[in-house]
Amino acid sequence: TRSQVLKLAKAKRITIADSPDAPHEERRRLRGPSEQVPHDANLFLDGKLIPGPAPLLLVYHKPKFVLSVMDDDKKYVDQQRRHLGHVLEPRYVRSGMHPVGRLDYDTTGLILFSSDGKLTQALLHPKRGIEKEYVATVQGKVDKERLEKLLSDGVETTDGVHSAKLIEVTSSEGPRVDEFDGKAANNHEVKDGDDLHDEDFSGPYSDIRLVVTEGKYRMVRRMLANCGHPVVELRRERHGRVLLKDLPVGKFRKLSEEETSWIESLI
Repeated sequence: TRSQVLKLAKAKRITIADSPDAPHEERRRLRGPSEQVPHDANLFLDGKLIPGPAPLLLVYHKPKFVLSVMDDDKKYVDQQRRHLGHVLEPRYVRSGMHPVGRLDYDTTGLILFSSDGKLTQALLHPKRGIEKEYVATVQGKVDKERLEKLLSDGVETTDGVHSAKLIEVTSSEGPRVDEFDGKAANNHEVKDGDDLHDEDFSGPYSDIRLVVTEGKYRMVRRMLANCGHPVVELRRERHGRVLLKDLPVGKFRKLSEEETSWIESLI
């Protein structure tokens, strides 16, 4: 309670530091209940770190074959499918942190966790037109001018007509091998009518970098498949001004100052 915190501060049992790993000599005692403490300060009670509130946003590099939900459907419990509820710290789960949108089961890359519902809505609302940037490894060589026009004009899929902005096309060595990749729990989870690819294809491959502002189910895969370029691997590298950069697969990071400023401009 507030009164207990005041008593602890008066008893000088609370210390403060810039880093959660700061050695004792770099920590100082809280001067008293009236001292203003920065929101990102690290507080210690009797030498032990006090868990802080959940951050506004966390950036996560989602591995392949992980569901973008906090808990799996009960009918699939026996399959022990991995999901985002397995990777987030329990204290953040209890505080209500949640993924901002979804990435397909077999898609990797940047996914945000939010502790603010209004911010989540702002990041996902179609009227905001917030860009999401992907890199797709596809089968075959790509005619850039042809693909650019097709994506700009809009591609018809089983879920409607969608458009995208083509950034670049480069040659690729094909799908990457990732230490986190496993086998899909159910093949039907990653197979979809208009985004199938040839399992026996041996090359060549191309990498397509493109930007979309919608987030329909398997939309990027469907668009590229219907343009004649089946996707064998898909990775999201940007959501608005938040970048994946070199964040390792399966790891989290906090926002940079620049990213934080952009996020704050949305709410």
